[in-house]
Amino acid sequence: MKEKSPKAKKSRSGNKSKIKFNSKKFFFFFCRIVPSLILTALFLLPMGMQSISLGDAESTANLIYPYMLPFTGADVIQESILHIVYFMIYFLPFTALFLLISIFIKGKVNTILYVLTYISLTFYLFCSVTCLVIFANCWRWFLHLPVWVYVAFGFAFISHALMSIFGIMFLREMNPEFAEYKKLQAESKQKTKISIKTKLTLTIISVIAVIMVIFTILILHSYRKMFTEAVSDVGRSQAEQTSTVYDSADGKYEKIAPYFTQQKEANSYADCPFERIDIITASVPGSIIFQKNGDKISFGQNEDGSEIKIEDIEWPEYDVFSYTTATGKVKDIRPEEKRITAEQGREYFTNFQNGNYKKQPVIDGEYCKYIYPVSFTRKAGFKLVGFSIVTYKTEILMRSYFHVQVYVYTMVVMFLYIAIILALFISDFITNPLLYLKTNVRKTANTLEEILNGNSKITAEQLTFIDSIKTRDETKDLSKEIKNMVGIIRGIIPYISFSTLQAADKDIKKTTSSRELCFLFTDIRGFTTLCEGKPPREVVEILNHYLDIETEIILNNGGDVDKFVGDEMMAFFAGPKKEYNACKAAMEIRAAMRAQQQQALADGSDYISMGIGINTGRVIFGSVGARSRMDFTSIGDTVNLAARLESANKAYGSKAIITEAVFDKLKDSFVCRELDFIKVKGKNEPVRIYEILQTKAAAVDKLFEIKDLFEKGLAAYRKQDWDKAEEMFQLCNEKYQDMPSVVFLDRISHFKTNPPPKKWDGVFEMKVK
Repeated sequence: MKEKSPKAKKSRSGNKSKIKFNSKKFFFFFCRIVPSLILTALFLLPMGMQSISLGDAESTANLIYPYMLPFTGADVIQESILHIVYFMIYFLPFTALFLLISIFIKGKVNTILYVLTYISLTFYLFCSVTCLVIFANCWRWFLHLPVWVYVAFGFAFISHALMSIFGIMFLREMNPEFAEYKKLQAESKQKTKISIKTKLTLTIISVIAVIMVIFTILILHSYRKMFTEAVSDVGRSQAEQTSTVYDSADGKYEKIAPYFTQQKEANSYADCPFERIDIITASVPGSIIFQKNGDKISFGQNEDGSEIKIEDIEWPEYDVFSYTTATGKVKDIRPEEKRITAEQGREYFTNFQNGNYKKQPVIDGEYCKYIYPVSFTRKAGFKLVGFSIVTYKTEILMRSYFHVQVYVYTMVVMFLYIAIILALFISDFITNPLLYLKTNVRKTANTLEEILNGNSKITAEQLTFIDSIKTRDETKDLSKEIKNMVGIIRGIIPYISFSTLQAADKDIKKTTSSRELCFLFTDIRGFTTLCEGKPPREVVEILNHYLDIETEIILNNGGDVDKFVGDEMMAFFAGPKKEYNACKAAMEIRAAMRAQQQQALADGSDYISMGIGINTGRVIFGSVGARSRMDFTSIGDTVNLAARLESANKAYGSKAIITEAVFDKLKDSFVCRELDFIKVKGKNEPVRIYEILQTKAAAVDKLFEIKDLFEKGLAAYRKQDWDKAEEMFQLCNEKYQDMPSVVFLDRISHFKTNPPPKKWDGVFEMKVK
C-alpha cells in the first residue's frame, strides 16, 4: 500500500481536531438553546383552565396561559396576594433570554444558569399547582384540560425533580471527602448491599408517606362525614318543609304554588342550588295511616292487638307528578323519575321509619335525592299520600368537598415531593459524617493491614487518622475517640515486633509452629566504656541512634526486629531469600557503622564498632510468656548459635560471622572466608564458621587476596604445618592488618611450645558465651 504523505496525515489530524471542537461547540449550544426553547414553550402553552359550569355537561371554560396569569379576572386571584405572586411567572422568559445571552459570555456561568432554570421551574410548578387548587371544581374539569397542559406540567415536574437530584449529587461530588469515600468504596472488597444513607432516606420517605396517607384518609373521611351531614340537613329540611307546606295547604294548588315559586327564586342565588323539588302522589289514594310518637313511627295494631308491620301493608304506586320547580324542563325529566313504584315507596318509608333518611341521601346515578313522606293530618294519625323529593346534582352538592379533596391531594403530593428532596438532604447531613468517619477508619485500617500482611514497614508515622468531621455531635466525639485510640496504637507500635503484631488477633495455640528462619544478632562493641561518665539521657540518645540505623536497614531488607536487649539486637528473616537478605543487611549495617566512625573521627567524638552473628535453621516460632504478658519470639539451637557467633567476633576480631548452613546458601553471592571450626559453649557438636567480607558485585581485589592468604594459612594450620601457616597469616596481617590472622598467629605460637594431641582435629573450643 502507498504510504500517505505527512501533509495528508496532518490534514487528517486537523480534520479530527476540528470535528472534536465542533462536537464540543454543539454540546455547548445545545445546553443553552434547548432549555431556552423549553422555558419559552412552557411560558406560551396553557397551564390550566378556569372553573367549568356545574350542572351543564357540555360547558367549557377559558384556558389559562402563563403570560396572562396575573391578569386573570377570577375574584379569588384579584382579591388575594396571588395577584402579585403570579408575576413571578415572568421569570421564565427572563431565564430563557439569559440562557441565550450566556452563549456570548466568557467564563463559567453554569452554576448561575442552573440556579435560574431551577427557580423558573419552581415558579412554574407553583403557579400550576395553585391554578389547579383554585379552578378545579369537578372531575370533568380534568377531562376538559388539553393534553398539552399535562405534557407541559409533567415535563416541568420531571425536569425539576432531576435538577433537584442532580444538585444534591453535585454538592456531594464537590466535597473532596465524599470523593475519597467513593474511591475507597470502589476499591473495597466488601460491598454494602444497602447503604445506611439509602436505609435512612427510605425510612424518612416511608414514614412521611405513611403519615401523609393516614392524614389524608382521616381528614377526607372526617370532612366528608361532616360535609355530608351538613348538606343532608339542608336537603332533608327542604324535603320536610315541602311536606309540611303540602299538609298545611291540604294539597290545594293556590297555596302550594307560591311556595314553589319562592323556592325557585331562592335557588337562583344559592351557593349549592338544587336541581328541582318534586311532589309525587298516588292517583289511587291508599289507606296507609301512621302515627308519630317522638322519633318512633308505627302503623297501629291489628285486631288481635299485634303491631302492624310495614311488610304487611299493601303499598300503592305513586304515579302523579303533582308539583315541581322544574318549569319548562318537565318534558326533559325521565319518566321513571316522575313516578314511584310500590317497592320504592316501601323502601323510602322504611328509611323514614328507621331514620336513615337523616344520615344519607338516595343516590340515583349523578343525582342525590332527599325524600320525605307527604301526608295529611287526620284524627287517626297521618295519612300517607305521596313523597316530597329534593334532587341535587352530585357534583354541585359535593363541590366544596371536591375542592377539599383537590387541595388535600395536591398538598400531600407537594409535601411528599418536598419531603423526598429534604430526605436526601437530611440523609446526607446525618450519614455523610458517618461515611467520612468510615473512610478515615478504613484508610487507617488499610495501613495497619498492610503492616500486618508484611507489605509495609512498621513505622508509627505510617499509621495516621485524620479527624475531618465538622459536626458537633456524637459522630465528632466518636471520631475523636478513634483518633485517640489510633494515637495509642501509634505509641505502642515501636515497642512491638512485627511478628507479635501479626499474631495479636490469633489463637495462641494456633500461632506456635516450627519454621525455617534466618537469625541476625548484633552487638555494639565498647558501648559500656563509651557511656561511662555520660548522663542517662545522652546514653539513651546514643543507643537509640545506632539501633535506629540498624532497624531501618533490617526492615528495608525484609526482616523483623524480634527484641532489643540493651545494646544487643535480635532480628530474623523469612522466605526463600532469607539468608541473602540477612547477609545483605549485615553488609549495609557494617557500611553504616563505618560511615558513623568516620563522622565521629571528624567530630573528635568517640566511635563504636559492631559485631554480627548469622545462622539459619528450624526453630519453634510462637507465643512465649505468661497469660497476662506474652511475647512472640523464636526458641531453639539455631537462635542460640547465632547469639554465640555474634559474641565470637570478639575472639577473632572479625565483624560478621555466619554458619556453614548460611554459607552454603549464598557462597555464589558473597565473598566469604572460612574462619574456624569451633565448638561454642553449651554445644557438643563443632560448627564451621565463616566471615562475610562483601558481596561479590562490590568486592575489590584486596578482599579476594585476604580470603586466599587466610584460607591457605588455615589449611596449613589444620595440617599442623606451623611454619607455612605462620607465613601466610603473617603476610595477611602485614599487608592488611587482619585481626583474625593475629589470633591464629598467637595460637601457632602457643602450639609450637605446646603441641596439640595426636588426634587433634583443628576444633577450637570456646569457653565463654
